[in-house]
Amino acid sequence: MNVHLNTQVDKTTFEEIYKNHEIVVVACGAHEPRKISFSGSENIISAYDFLRDINLGNAPELKGKKVVVIGAGNVGMDVASEAYNHGAESVVAVDIQKPAAFGVEMEIAKAKGTQVVWPRLTERYDKKQRRLFFKDGTSLDADFVVMSIGDVPKLDFLPQGIHTEKGWITVNEKYQTSDVKVYAIGDVTGLGLVTHAIGHGRLAADHVHYELMHAPRFPEIKQMISYDKIKTEYYDVCRGDFVTPEVSANRCMSCATCRDCKMCEATCYWGAISRVEHKDGSYEYVVDDELCIGCGFCAGVCPCGVWEMVENV
Repeated sequence: MNVHLNTQVDKTTFEEIYKNHEIVVVACGAHEPRKISFSGSENIISAYDFLRDINLGNAPELKGKKVVVIGAGNVGMDVASEAYNHGAESVVAVDIQKPAAFGVEMEIAKAKGTQVVWPRLTERYDKKQRRLFFKDGTSLDADFVVMSIGDVPKLDFLPQGIHTEKGWITVNEKYQTSDVKVYAIGDVTGLGLVTHAIGHGRLAADHVHYELMHAPRFPEIKQMISYDKIKTEYYDVCRGDFVTPEVSANRCMSCATCRDCKMCEATCYWGAISRVEHKDGSYEYVVDDELCIGCGFCAGVCPCGVWEMVENV
């Protein structure tokens, strides 16, 4: 196996890789900041660049400045906190919907003084006036504006023949793209957990193996295994009260051996999920539709895949 580090893949490089190999797997993740174009948006920095610059020791001069963050998710709250850490006079986070931020990120940002305002849809940014205008006619003082609305894959190296949809590579059940010679896995097909990416890699590798062997692949017929034969000695089985996020992050890899870990209940910042016990000793987790904002964190954090997201009618 040959490994090439610090190699930028452009159209020419990809074409060379494509010509010299039978199968190509794209697994480059999502590292391109998502942007919304409007008048003055070219004078706005992305959350990715803002936080990266701070980590590299190139923090912008924010002392005494009024900062506005477009996007009030967890990353937006990190941006707000860092803005205060580097001298900002005030920070306001705006969003088009009920903010998706939850837990310690929002708590820290608000404790430092961050204001969260919604719903607000940005219309334009006037750098000279240092003011951000919204479509409802309101505006905010803004010496410095950061856009924090997520990331997408950077796919400028792909040929036009490989189909994408809304910035993501589309794949079939085999993780093949519109070009049967090219596979795509992980966040390049849509944002998910590390376990999703690992699973994609495992399944795609299986399909690629049969493709290279020119052999038909017959899906394995799975039979239910009785509970008394299931061994969980190799897993940290979640039982009882929910542990701290730090402990959970260090051990949970979505093994799916738990059924009552309370992770969804603890993750839901808005308290939309609750555990209900019944008289017969059974229990269930229920969702309050009035409190749920559809952020999807419960579905993402669940090791067992119990939660499913459905479109609002």
